[in-house]
Amino acid sequence: MSAPPKSHSGPLHLIRVGSFSGGRALLLVTAVTGHAAYQVAQALIPVLIGVVVDRAIGRSDSTALLTWLAVLTALFVGLALSWRIANRLNTRVFVYGEHDLRLTAARRVLDAHGMRTKRSAGEVLTISTSDASHVSGFSWVVAEQGSAFAGLAAAVTSLAVLSWPLAVIVVTITAAQLVFIHKISSPLDERVYAEQSKAAEAGTLATDFTLGLRVLKGIGAEPSAVARYTRASRESMYAAIRKVRALSSLTALNSGVSAAVLAAVTLGAAAMAHQGSITVGNFVAIVGLSRVIAGPMETLGFFGAELAAKRGSARRLSELLTEPSLIESGSTTTLHSTEADAEILRVTTDNGTVVSASRGELIGIRADDSAHRLALRLGYRTPLEADQVVVFGTDATALGPDGLRDLVFVSAHEGTVFTGTVFDNLATGALDPAAVTASALDDVLTHLSDGQHSEVGEQGKKLSGGQRQRLLLARALHQPQPVLVLHEPTTAVDSVTEDRIAHALKSFPGKTILIITSSPTLLHSCDRVVDVDVRVEAL
Repeated sequence: MSAPPKSHSGPLHLIRVGSFSGGRALLLVTAVTGHAAYQVAQALIPVLIGVVVDRAIGRSDSTALLTWLAVLTALFVGLALSWRIANRLNTRVFVYGEHDLRLTAARRVLDAHGMRTKRSAGEVLTISTSDASHVSGFSWVVAEQGSAFAGLAAAVTSLAVLSWPLAVIVVTITAAQLVFIHKISSPLDERVYAEQSKAAEAGTLATDFTLGLRVLKGIGAEPSAVARYTRASRESMYAAIRKVRALSSLTALNSGVSAAVLAAVTLGAAAMAHQGSITVGNFVAIVGLSRVIAGPMETLGFFGAELAAKRGSARRLSELLTEPSLIESGSTTTLHSTEADAEILRVTTDNGTVVSASRGELIGIRADDSAHRLALRLGYRTPLEADQVVVFGTDATALGPDGLRDLVFVSAHEGTVFTGTVFDNLATGALDPAAVTASALDDVLTHLSDGQHSEVGEQGKKLSGGQRQRLLLARALHQPQPVLVLHEPTTAVDSVTEDRIAHALKSFPGKTILIITSSPTLLHSCDRVVDVDVRVEAL
């Protein structure tokens, strides 16, 4: 088995990357400080109100009242500004962390060595978007938990000044609450992971069915697709219900403990005020502090549940990033081709047939069942053995996937048209007139309102099948590699256009072209045709 890719990323490592890498650690610390200042200011509000009651209202001192109201106003202004600034900074940490994780997932999916386990487009989309977002969301957990701890510390400190026995009660109950809830929240990790996996399966089916809707309608498979999606959706719902039940139990317990603390502190303060050991203002401050304490206690109590949710997504993302490679990593050899190279490409097919090509040749390969496997082999998208593909006299296994693809471009039969304009789908520089003409794309451009700047729509939906295929052929002819492999490039075009393309490819300058096709028109224009006597084999 091949080794995992270089981007070894465990769940905890990914959580750190999403929130602390790329200079985000300082931003997050600043954001946590701002959120903490907000919570501390909230804890000071009931204390100041108690001071106002004792020193201004109780003494009927209007000057003191105005002074303390000014202090309260300044506190509220600082509270609002600290929250706003902290929220903006934390949002920045979250968005950029999410972006980095998505790029990491994209690099793994697009790695030239491939992945041993085949994942559907829907599953990859779910992991690289939803799960990446959840993992990066740990920055919000850090901010919430840090600010809750600061707020609780400020409230307990203020409470200790007014009544240290009540402060001891709050600290003791809070510590016990955190330990207990952390212990009982362990099963939530697996439930969150299961819920996310089932939701991803349902999302995967929805994405894949949407992409293949035309095919499903064509073969009359809509009822089967609906039944399969219904089952997946129902399993996702049951998994979500199990997670919500566990989370609801934690919420009820957490809220119950916080409410009990609030009631105990309030009753204790009332008894002390009745006995005259504290003033009315102190009573007001203690009751207000007990209410402030309830919020941070609930937040801290949810740390285990929040961490479980992030860990579940981090596990799924980690599984994608550490997926073993399909193709073995080998040494990379640099080629320096010369005009003297007589045979620049040689490939051995499944049944041992050898196909060779010299510089500037147009070679036809008549293949049916093995055509797809042959295209994968030429693009090094499947493991190769020694001498199966040789380019410029060097074995492809020595070149590696990137090295081979620098020399050979394989245009898949079912290529992807990207959202944007025709020009966006073809080249980064100027259009090559020879490529546009050889692919018969010039006829397409004359029928589009804005020519090469016409929008093609999502996945080329504004184009007909023939227009889309000519666009893909033009893209292949724009590639810089000296060898092009075209897999059934004209199945959607009319016979007249196909004949024109066939003659144009024969004289296309500067390229060696292999056409894997069963089209008599294309094969007739080739310099040589190789018949691949196919044996049907399981993929």
